[in-house]
Amino acid sequence: MLPNPESINKVSSPTEQKRIRQFLIKQNLMLSEIVSNNSRTILDLQSILGKYQRDYKPTDDYDLTNPLVPSHLVQISLPCKAKLKPIQQIPNVICKSKYFRITVYLKTDPGVDILRSDRIELSVSLYTSERLPQKILFTMQGKSIFRGDTNAIMAYDLVESRHLAHFKLQISEVSSHFVGGWVCLMIEAKQSLASRGIYIKPFVIKNLRIRAKEIKNED
Repeated sequence: MLPNPESINKVSSPTEQKRIRQFLIKQNLMLSEIVSNNSRTILDLQSILGKYQRDYKPTDDYDLTNPLVPSHLVQISLPCKAKLKPIQQIPNVICKSKYFRITVYLKTDPGVDILRSDRIELSVSLYTSERLPQKILFTMQGKSIFRGDTNAIMAYDLVESRHLAHFKLQISEVSSHFVGGWVCLMIEAKQSLASRGIYIKPFVIKNLRIRAKEIKNED
C-alpha cells in the first residue's frame, strides 16, 4: 500500500522523507510506462483488427450484419415508418474535454399515428469506422467512452408540438486512436411502438472526429 501525502509529512526524519519521495517517483515512472505500453498495444491490436476487417470475406448473410445499417431483408420485413432526426446541425468535429448537446425529434411517414402519450426510450452508442463497425465502450485507459446520459425518454413537447429527446454528452477519447481516425455515433430507439407496426430508423452521425483541443476560428 502506497503512503499518502499526509503520512509523508508526519515522518520526522528528512532522510526518510527523501527516501519515500524517491520511491514514489520511481513507482510513478513505472506505472506511466505500463500505461504507455498498454496504449501502444491497443493501437497495434486495432490496426491488426482493421486490416482483418478489410481483408475479411463474409461467407453468409449473417456475416454481413452492420449495426449501423439494417440489412435489406430486415428493411423489407420491418419497414421503418418513422425516423429520428436532429433539431439542430451536429458538428463533425468536437472536443473531447467539452460536453455537447443533441436534441432529436420523431419524423413519421404520412398516415402514421403517434399518440401524445407515447414514450420512446432512446440510447446512444459509438462505433468504429470499419466496414463492419465495432461498438466502442471504453477509452484506452479502460474508462467509459461516454460521460453524461446515454439514455433518454422521447416524449411529446407541448411547445414544439412533437416528440423530443435531449442528450448532453461528452466523448472521452480522441478519434485518432481508432481505425480510420473517425467514429460513428448512433441514437436508436428501443422500438416500443413495434407492437403497432411502427419501427423507428436510428439517427447516425458519420465521420465524427473527436480532438483533444478545441480548434479556434481564425480571424
